[in-house]
Amino acid sequence: MTDPLPPIDSLRYREVMGHYPTGVTVVTGIADDDEPVGMVIGTFTSVSLDPPLVAFLPTRASRRFARLRTARSFCINVLAHDQVELCRTMASPAPDKFSNVEWTASSTGAPAIAGAVAHVHCAPQQAIEAGDHFIQLCEVESMEVHRQVTPLLFFQGGYGGFSPHGMTAGGDADLISGIRLADLARPQIEVLAHDLACDAAVLVAVNEFELTTAATAHGGSAVMRELLGERLPMKPPLGEAYVAWASDEAAARWLTMVGKDPDQIEAHQQRLAAIRARGYAAWQIASSGSSDQADVAAMMVEYAAGDLTPVRERVLLARMAESMPSVDTADFADEQQYDIGGLMAPVLGKDGNVVLLLRLAQLPTPSSGEQIKRWASDLRAAAAQVEASLLAGATAAWDESAPAARGLLQA
Repeated sequence: MTDPLPPIDSLRYREVMGHYPTGVTVVTGIADDDEPVGMVIGTFTSVSLDPPLVAFLPTRASRRFARLRTARSFCINVLAHDQVELCRTMASPAPDKFSNVEWTASSTGAPAIAGAVAHVHCAPQQAIEAGDHFIQLCEVESMEVHRQVTPLLFFQGGYGGFSPHGMTAGGDADLISGIRLADLARPQIEVLAHDLACDAAVLVAVNEFELTTAATAHGGSAVMRELLGERLPMKPPLGEAYVAWASDEAAARWLTMVGKDPDQIEAHQQRLAAIRARGYAAWQIASSGSSDQADVAAMMVEYAAGDLTPVRERVLLARMAESMPSVDTADFADEQQYDIGGLMAPVLGKDGNVVLLLRLAQLPTPSSGEQIKRWASDLRAAAAQVEASLLAGATAAWDESAPAARGLLQA
């Protein structure tokens, strides 16, 4: 016979289970004294689809649950990542904490907390004893999502949020390294902005999904429209101007996000090849004018906030792709007039793959095709100057640059 395993002590149990994050909810109801009552719960879970059941697991010794279970209905409030202070308020022993929380009575009478990601309205069913806890089963009567943002999580004693990009997301160190690399191009974009009376910028990849604005300069009447360090999406069809000069492996990974339609994949491949052959990318302002541009700007602000759920991010990216000006891969006719949105050209590293993007925007419109091609020539010449700086002694900056970006470019 094998010796029995030693019992699990409570400290060890908490240490190991603390490595598993949990969502944070507040379960509320109106107690039998007609006063609102609520408790913070990290053990909320779905149980059954047919019938629709959920459960949460309060401790058997909880006096707050002793009051809560007298309620005829519950509201499960799924907290958002920005409701940490509200969570702390609800977890406090203060008797009047609901006076400091915005809420309304749900259709079943339980307090529904404002700003929550979702509300699950349910009726209490059986409370099953399970060690030092109850498993409180509840039958769902109605439910709705109110905010498409990431939820509040509890992990190892602290509160935080969820990154939909997982472990591939770049951190502050990556961003700082990218900005250091972008400094090599600052003299060139300052000259471009002054000479062309436009907005000139340097973009850097900080992960497989996003670019960031690492340096900007403005001339003429151009104004700053995006903040340094602001996240810019790079998922199909967005990001073509960067991926056109990335490695074959990086381009292939980007194309996997297009979908499975072979016609769409081929169309994107042709666009990437056309952009690369011309040496720069261009896009035109949408014909519908300023309202679409304002919508795109608002969507960019929402995306840059970084608190989107995966579903909301997919919806937002699809809307941006539909509303943004289209990248033009055809040659410009010299005498024809165009409402040019901007131009991009790559700075290539010693491996021939893109390191930085130089971008011109807020150019005078309408402009002739001949003028646009002169601007593109100026932009490509500036990119060549930055490349020369990289190859002539500034390689240390590249060697220390953002590992997330290098992984994308050299994988």
